[in-house]
Amino acid sequence: MPFGILIYRFDEKAGMKVVAKHPEDILVDDKATMQIYTAHAFEGEKGFLTISIADLNIASYFTGMDSNYYIGLLLSIDENAEDYEDVLTDSVRIIMSNLEYRRYIQMLPEIYKKIVTYPTMTREQHLALVFLDPVKKLILDRLIEDGSATKSELTSWLKEKLVKEELDMDAILHSMIKMGLIVESTLKELPSPLVFLVGDIFTTRVPPTRIVSDAKAGKYPGHLSNEYISDVRTFFEGYSPTPEDQEVILKVLTDIDAFKVIYLLQDQPLSREDVDRLRGEIENLDAVLKWLWDAKIINVLRGKTGQEVYFLRSNIAVKLVFPEYIINLILESYSNGTKSDNVLIEHLNVLKETFYNVHA
Repeated sequence: MPFGILIYRFDEKAGMKVVAKHPEDILVDDKATMQIYTAHAFEGEKGFLTISIADLNIASYFTGMDSNYYIGLLLSIDENAEDYEDVLTDSVRIIMSNLEYRRYIQMLPEIYKKIVTYPTMTREQHLALVFLDPVKKLILDRLIEDGSATKSELTSWLKEKLVKEELDMDAILHSMIKMGLIVESTLKELPSPLVFLVGDIFTTRVPPTRIVSDAKAGKYPGHLSNEYISDVRTFFEGYSPTPEDQEVILKVLTDIDAFKVIYLLQDQPLSREDVDRLRGEIENLDAVLKWLWDAKIINVLRGKTGQEVYFLRSNIAVKLVFPEYIINLILESYSNGTKSDNVLIEHLNVLKETFYNVHA
């Protein structure tokens, strides 16, 4: 588990200066600081790298000569720093977008919390984070509409839309490739690599299958089982997925504390006493419960003696799916002549390969 994050800025007069850190009491000696600087200087370009110093591993990101920021995540020697590449790279974009008035300093504890928990997140949570990332969502939406684009086209298009955003396109696309959403390919006749859509993210609410089955089997007191089944049925009869609801449930899914409550409720309902035992693990438990209630993720029913029983009303499903609609888009592009035959054939090839490797 990481034990701290440091933000340095290099100044020609002062050298490497710590401008922010979390927790406040962490200390790193000058040797480690210089090692971070030297390692990035040797690479000669912005980006992510890993460094090992004695009993310390560091996941580090350099923002480039224009801004000269270095963000270092401190890890124990037995941790794999590369596990934090995607989340650290995404966090750097947030930090660099909030340099004005040093807003990033107030955001650092929450950023650090997300970094720390990233390696233990499920694949569904990682997919949800992609969907919630405004830059990656823009890329996804563009490719859903067009099917493919050159890397240079995407870069120019994003820079127009996100004038003040710090973009590392290689890192952003690499992250989406690892998630199975896109593939990069090169054609001789094009000066820039092509980016093809090969996956999409499907998200919705689903009934909590296990709890519903247990209720139907009479595992809970009769009135609770009947009331719970009726509540779930009523909710899903009126449920219609919307972009707004999608954003709500994805934010819930990627919140560590909210997910902890959902995870427990997937197995069985919890009494108020069971829920209260979570106070040692979840700092703002009441706020988390209210959020889940307002989002219609949970419901609170009462037993015959008036005791509160917490049930999962709706579960969250997030999946990587094969974008079948892209086949029609390719056919349309062929008919209209909007893309060259070679580009369309290559897209079909990478779709075929992806389908057999991932979805078949």
